Amino acid sequence: MKISWTSLKVSIAGAKLSHLVQKDRIWDHGSMTEQVRIAFHVVLKAKNSENSELLKKYCTISCFEKFKTAMNKKEQKQDIFKESPIIKKLAVIDVHPGKHNRPDKFTALIKGDSKNDMITKSYKNKFSIQWSFVRQGDWWVLNAIK
Repeated sequence: MKISWTSLKVSIAGAKLSHLVQKDRIWDHGSMTEQVRIAFHVVLKAKNSENSELLKKYCTISCFEKFKTAMNKKEQKQDIFKESPIIKKLAVIDVHPGKHNRPDKFTALIKGDSKNDMITKSYKNKFSIQWSFVRQGDWWVLNAIK
């Protein structure tokens, strides 16, 4: 049986979540992954419409400023969000309850494909990104994209 580093991280995060959710419903795995999907689609919509204001509600201030700066640059690199990406796998790979005035946070791994042929609409370009979320009240907001 082959065990990958990612599957080990997912297992550890799952074990932590099962204990944390008993203390606070914010740690519900289903709602956390749904928040990641929502944020992913809002980022996609913001990139496609070139309207960064859509992200204000879903990002921390520092993340929003970085995103806004990146959108304003004329020379943008090849970006998965330009090519209608689809999520193939989404997993919570790390969780950290807040301590010493630090907020609760978690990291999600998003794997998927993006369209590279608009004629055949085939999905061939694979991507893997990690998004970090922090808790603000009863809401998870995007803090960083790696």
